[in-house]
Amino acid sequence: MGIDLRSGPRYPTGLATMDGDRRCHRIAVVRGDEEILNAIEEAQPRVVAIDAPLALPEGRDCADPTCACASAGIMREVDRIAAREGYRPFPTLLPSMVKLTLRGIALRETIEARGYEVLEVYPGMTQDVLGVPRKRTGLDDLRRGLKRQGVLGIPRSRRLSHDELDAVTCALTGVLYLDGLTEVMGPGVPVPLVLPDRALPWR
Repeated sequence: MGIDLRSGPRYPTGLATMDGDRRCHRIAVVRGDEEILNAIEEAQPRVVAIDAPLALPEGRDCADPTCACASAGIMREVDRIAAREGYRPFPTLLPSMVKLTLRGIALRETIEARGYEVLEVYPGMTQDVLGVPRKRTGLDDLRRGLKRQGVLGIPRSRRLSHDELDAVTCALTGVLYLDGLTEVMGPGVPVPLVLPDRALPWR
C-alpha cells in the first residue's frame, strides 16, 4: 500500500493498493487517521510505504523549537544525504513540515504496533530514478510514465489527482522493495527511506 500523507485531515491524502503484478486495486483520497488505518486493515498489505518524514532528526526528542534538543537541528542525516544526491527534500522540522512529520511518526508507530512493516518513501525520488515525469510536468505524463513501468489498473474513467498518482508511486516503491529491487538511503533506522536501486537500468 502507498500513502501520500498530508499534514492533517483538512487536506486530501492519496492512498493506493497494488499487488505483486503491479496492478492497482484501490486508488482513493482519504482524510482522517482512522480512515487510513481502516483502509490498511481492510487491505492487509505486506508493506505500507508512506510519503512523509517518519522520524525526528537525530538528537531530537521533540519538535519544540525552544527545547534544548533543538540544538540538534531540523534535518536528519538522511535528509542531508538526499540533498547531496540532488533530491532536495524539505527539512524534517521546517516549520511548515512539523505537522506532517508529527502525524507521520504517530501513524508509523500505530501501523507498526498493528504488525505491519512501514517504509518511508519519496515519490519524486522514485519517479526520478525510474525516469517517470514528476507531477509538475503534468498529470497525464505522470500517469503514462507509471504505466511504462508496468503499473496496471489506473482508471481511465476519471482523472486522478496528484495525491492519488503519488500514492500509486509510493505503492510501486513498496512492490519494488518486496521484489528486492530497491536500496536504502541513509542509516535506515528507525525506519528506512527506500528508493529504487539506482544501479539497475530502469530507463
